[in-house]
Amino acid sequence: MALSLDDKLARNENSLAGKIYKTSIPTSVWNTGLVVKEEWTNGLSDTQRVLTVERNLPANIDTWADIATPNNGATNTCAPTADIIPRGHTARTYSLVQKAQESDRICVNDTRNAWETNEQIAKMFANLRAVTAYTWKRRGQLEYTRVAENKVIAASGLPFNDAAFPAIAPTTILTQKILNIYYQTLLQMGAAEDGGALGRMDGRPQFVLVTDMDTSDTIMRETSSQNPFLWNDKRVKELLSPLGVDRSFRGFTHVIDTHPRRYTFNGTWTEVEPWEEVAADDGTVKRKLRAAYIEAPYTDSTIFLPNVMTMLHPRPISTVGSGTSFDPQTYVGDFKWLNVQNVDSASAYYNPDRAWGFYRSLMMSATKPVHPEFGVVIRHLRCPNDIGGTACPAAFADEVGASDLGSGDSFFVE
Repeated sequence: MALSLDDKLARNENSLAGKIYKTSIPTSVWNTGLVVKEEWTNGLSDTQRVLTVERNLPANIDTWADIATPNNGATNTCAPTADIIPRGHTARTYSLVQKAQESDRICVNDTRNAWETNEQIAKMFANLRAVTAYTWKRRGQLEYTRVAENKVIAASGLPFNDAAFPAIAPTTILTQKILNIYYQTLLQMGAAEDGGALGRMDGRPQFVLVTDMDTSDTIMRETSSQNPFLWNDKRVKELLSPLGVDRSFRGFTHVIDTHPRRYTFNGTWTEVEPWEEVAADDGTVKRKLRAAYIEAPYTDSTIFLPNVMTMLHPRPISTVGSGTSFDPQTYVGDFKWLNVQNVDSASAYYNPDRAWGFYRSLMMSATKPVHPEFGVVIRHLRCPNDIGGTACPAAFADEVGASDLGSGDSFFVE
């Protein structure tokens, strides 16, 4: 049975006119350079390991020996007994995963009489690139949460697990006091060293808080007696300027994620994804923002440290010698146009004239856990229906009532 090649291009059957528009998915902080990227090492194994030499201290670090005159050689104060510093390491495994994405099939005959074919295809291709960006955004979000060993619930005692979030409903929004606790803990763990902090301000390491706009705004206004807008030094601005960030507050640089992960809770956690599939005018589908996502009562905020994980991508391979050749792939989701000839009439992909084709991308990645003990993701309450409303001042209501304004009246408050 031959492959179905339904026409997905709009035709000018109902007087289409003017510019062709498109909807898109916003870019995210998770795919704009925040996550560290490296090259996968070929020739070792499909599953590789990363070794971390752990910090250690001797058992009797506070015990000191007096220096005294030797007593007939019974005590050698010239060579005190040494503290033995133990050693230990942790090995963590990681491996490659892959994903392919393709466009609808496009038949050359469908393009001949479609409305503004070139522009329709250009808009479709732009959407494919947006899908790649969104795919990597989700990958970064999910992998950081998976790797992070501090999956915290914003509730009394700040319960946490390393493998999965505790089955406990948050009782508070994210507050600066919660962030202060983890700021101090991360400093005590040495997380600011080796690239964990993105710059310093007045000698104080600056961590990144990836959160939503409402949470950031609430934290910024939490302590009204202090000026929350503390400007970063040049290094912080340089690293985060592509994200539109140039301010920090109490050791955290706030980076806004337009689509943070959100949840409902009924004894178990259920993620509410942002986009839902609905029918489009031509009988195919489109995506719209899910109402349940807007109203979801819980969300995640992430204390992002670059040294928690690294995402690896393999090197393109064009040949392995001896006359072999391959179409090199970047493995980052670049779409290529494929128009593959197939002369087998019994095949679903029968294409003897190369009259139809499609776009295809290939992605491959591995997540190397570097310092997962520094990873903190906090699941907390959000207030989706808080509009911050205030009633009109009484004096204003008395002075200007609704009945005082005729249909043609207007007023300005300076």
